Amino acid sequence: MSRSMTFSEADFPSVKALLERHIAQGDIAGAALAVAVGDADPCFVCVGETGMGTGRHLTPDSIHRIYSQTKPITGIAIMMLIDEGLIRLEQPLGELLPAFANLSVLVTDDGEATRPPKRQPTVRDLLTHTAGFTYHLQASPLAARYRALGIEPGLRIASHQSSKEHPRDLTEMIERLARLPLARDPGEMFEYSLSIDILGAVIEHVSGKTLDRFFEERIFGPLGMRDTSFVVPPEKLDRLVNLHQRTPDGCWTLADSAADSAYARPSLLSGGGGLVSTARDYSRFTAMLAGQGETRGVRLLKPETARLAASNLFPPGVGVQFFGNKLPNLGFGAAMQVALAPTRMPAGVFGWGGAAGTGMWVDSIRRVHMVLMTQYWPAEINLTLREEPAIAAYADLGHEV
Repeated sequence: MSRSMTFSEADFPSVKALLERHIAQGDIAGAALAVAVGDADPCFVCVGETGMGTGRHLTPDSIHRIYSQTKPITGIAIMMLIDEGLIRLEQPLGELLPAFANLSVLVTDDGEATRPPKRQPTVRDLLTHTAGFTYHLQASPLAARYRALGIEPGLRIASHQSSKEHPRDLTEMIERLARLPLARDPGEMFEYSLSIDILGAVIEHVSGKTLDRFFEERIFGPLGMRDTSFVVPPEKLDRLVNLHQRTPDGCWTLADSAADSAYARPSLLSGGGGLVSTARDYSRFTAMLAGQGETRGVRLLKPETARLAASNLFPPGVGVQFFGNKLPNLGFGAAMQVALAPTRMPAGVFGWGGAAGTGMWVDSIRRVHMVLMTQYWPAEINLTLREEPAIAAYADLGHEV
C-alpha cells in the first residue's frame, strides 16, 4: 500500500452497513471507526448519536472513555524510558519501587499462608500481565482484598458514587498494594491485572513527573492529541459521549452522562484505565505505532524499540487467558496483545480495547491502523462487535483476514 493512500467513507460500505445495523438493533447509540495507512489522513466512518436520544451526531472529535485502551499508551511510555536507558526490561520491580522489594506469594485462599516468590517481578512481567498481581475485577479472595483497600483503579464512576476511601494518588495506591501478597509466582501465568497501573507509578518515580504531565509532555503534545486526558475540562463536556449500561433484563440505563460525569472531576491517574480520547486523537497514536515509533516527523521510539513493543514478550510457555478463556495464537507485547497467527485478525496485528467497547489495531505488515470508538456497558454483551468493524474494513480494502 502507498504511504500516501487516503480513503473516503464511500470506500467502506460494509463498515457503515454493519454499524447502522447495530444501531437499528439497539446494540449501540453510535460508533466511529478511523482507518488509515501510515501517515495518511484517516478516514472516519461515523454513524449514530453521542448517546441514545441525544440527537447529536457522533463525530471524529466526540470524546469517549477508553478504559483499558489506556494501557497501550502506558506501555509505550515505559518503552520510551527503556529507550532512554532509564529502566530495563528485565529490571526487578523492587529496584524501581522499593515498597515492592519484599513481596510474598499467596499459598492459601484465606491469605494467611505466604512464602517468598521464586523470583521478583520484572518490568517485562508487568507489561505482559505475568507479574503475579491480579485485578479488583476478578472473583478471587485476593481481588476482594484489593477492593477492601480501595485498590480499584479505573473504576471512576463507581468511585464517584462510593463512600469508600480510595487512594489519593499512585504513591498511596502502591503503599496499600505492597501490603498484600502476589497471587502466584512471576513469569508463570498470564492474568489480566492492575500491573499497568503499577507501571504508571514506575513512570512517575523514574521521570519525576506526574503521570498526566508525562503523557502530555512526551506523548499527547508531540502527537497533537489535544483531547486525550484524564479529566474532561468544562469547555469540552459537550463533546463527551454518554455511557449507557444494559441491565440483566435487557433495558438500557445511563451510567455516566456528559451533564454530570465522573470524568469532569480529578481522580486517581490510572495508567490501566483512566483516559478519555477521540477517534481522531487515538489514530495519531496508532499512526506512530504503524510507523515504528514515528509519524509525520515526530519520533517517540527508536524503530527497534517500537518493534520490540509490538513483539511477543511472554516468557516461554505462557499464553493469553482472559477471564478464564484461553485465547490461542496470541502473544503480548507492551501492554498490547499480538496476533502470532491469523485469528480474527491477520498475523502481526497488535492492539487492545477498552471496557466500553472501544478498540485499536495496528497491522505491522500493511501499516494499516484502525481505531473504534463507541460506548456501552458491559462490553461482553456484544462479544464480536469490537472486532467486526475492523474485519469489515479489511474486506472493504480487499484484504482477507
